[in-house]
Amino acid sequence: MARHNKKRNSGLLYEFLVRTISRAIVENDESKAQVSKNILRKYFKVDTELHREYRLINALVNVSVGSEAVAHAVLEEARRAAQNMDSTALKEEKSSLIREINHSLGQDEVYSESVVKYKDYASAASLLKYWRNEKSLDINTVVKFEKVLIENLSKAPRKETELSPDPDVDSLVVKVATEKLQNKYREKFTNEQNILLKSYAVLQNFEKCAAIINETCEETKALLENQVETSDATMSEKMSRAIDKISQLSNHDICDDTISKALQVMDLKTELEVK
Repeated sequence: MARHNKKRNSGLLYEFLVRTISRAIVENDESKAQVSKNILRKYFKVDTELHREYRLINALVNVSVGSEAVAHAVLEEARRAAQNMDSTALKEEKSSLIREINHSLGQDEVYSESVVKYKDYASAASLLKYWRNEKSLDINTVVKFEKVLIENLSKAPRKETELSPDPDVDSLVVKVATEKLQNKYREKFTNEQNILLKSYAVLQNFEKCAAIINETCEETKALLENQVETSDATMSEKMSRAIDKISQLSNHDICDDTISKALQVMDLKTELEVK
């Protein structure tokens, strides 16, 4: 394996901190546990590049989609997301995190924690850096790393009863990739839908998502209101109910369900524009 700096791997840094917290709790070291929690929350909050990179690495290492074709699509989505990251901000965040770990916790204990799938985390992080032109890898190494990740992604998912919710596993990248694959030979997403999905799934720009959804809702309501005046009573009543539901959607928190409903509103808007 190419030389890998575990201290600059956001996936491993997250895992190191989680294990440090767990060990501190077991050892009844409340002070150390709290310091570790504070560091984790500070540097891996949702609006940081560290969190975005961690989600990508975690998705490549810990998500199983049960299909090699979907696995390739997931890898491609991760490549695009990695290339769109702010490399300068990411480097600064990592440096600040490492300094705080060294100062507050001590590097000897934190970085020596054992992490399952260490090699997979290393492969994923190396690929992300390679895709961003931050690391040189020979083609054989790239192929080797991609093959390992695709094999892991292609494994059949565990049974539903065995799964426990993990908000940090980036199922969103998988959703985007899966949807694109499923629609390859059918109707594809509109450009507007792709922008919304990318803003939510890859960039995690919830403010942009809200703006897109609000604009879509207003435009769709306007189209419906124009048709209400020329429709019969039954159709007018249905359109009025649709307008009420769309109005409620614009006030919802940004989550999977809201995005799903917004995509449906976009479909409706497209249909109304054609008429």
